[in-house]
Amino acid sequence: MGAQKAATSWLFVNLQRHHQIWMPPVKELHFFNHLFVPENRSWTGYHMRQGAANALKHHVKNSENIDFQFVRYLARMMEDTFTEEWYRATFDRPGARGKVLGDITPEYSTLPEEGIDYVRRLLGTPKIIYIIRDPVGRALSQLRMNLSRHPQDNMQEADWREAAQNWDILNRGDYKSYIPRWKSRFAEADMLFLPYGDVASDPVGVLKRVQEFLGLEPFKSFERTDEKVHKTKSVSVPAYVPSLYSEIFADQVKFIEKEFGTDFLARTK
Repeated sequence: MGAQKAATSWLFVNLQRHHQIWMPPVKELHFFNHLFVPENRSWTGYHMRQGAANALKHHVKNSENIDFQFVRYLARMMEDTFTEEWYRATFDRPGARGKVLGDITPEYSTLPEEGIDYVRRLLGTPKIIYIIRDPVGRALSQLRMNLSRHPQDNMQEADWREAAQNWDILNRGDYKSYIPRWKSRFAEADMLFLPYGDVASDPVGVLKRVQEFLGLEPFKSFERTDEKVHKTKSVSVPAYVPSLYSEIFADQVKFIEKEFGTDFLARTK
């Protein structure tokens, strides 16, 4: 899981390289949040169609021989989405058999209690990896991403404050609400919390922790672990925005420190 803008794409790319792991070609299936976070439903279908289409383009461009079974599989990912049958079918590939299966979707961290209960009923006791990023830095990164996708000209202070307090930005960083929900329903041994800063300072160490947590054999290769994945475009943000976020997320920072300790908090940046 992990909040948005918390290195989940980096984790996805690196776990795909492990010989005992298989994940669908589209990152972020959005199955559980589509069902239990109504605010997401306006874009989850588009995400799946776009993701499957991009996977198809990549396959056609980079394959000498087109695998038409794979093409049909990708087409299936775009149809009758977000049913249990559809979710199970996304993992029904020859290469997935006998391997650890994964679904990396940051929005799962925001599930309400009934959504987490549904995860338990459907999947039993999956291993959960939760990357935690400093709430202020995470919010600033999401704000920059939003503005790079939907640029606004001549923004005044009122515009910046409105954009900064977008519901989705504030919602994604609510660790104080989300982490206790997950911890109340899963055993400590089934959850791995990782500080975001370790991805930059010790990427190999992070992957070793993940492979140990999942009970996997050592990675065959730790090459390219420090490469950037989906780097946020640079957008200049006025100084009062970080100050605003420091106020808004003060309780979140205190929660992380209380829950995981001062050292862990320092490593979330």
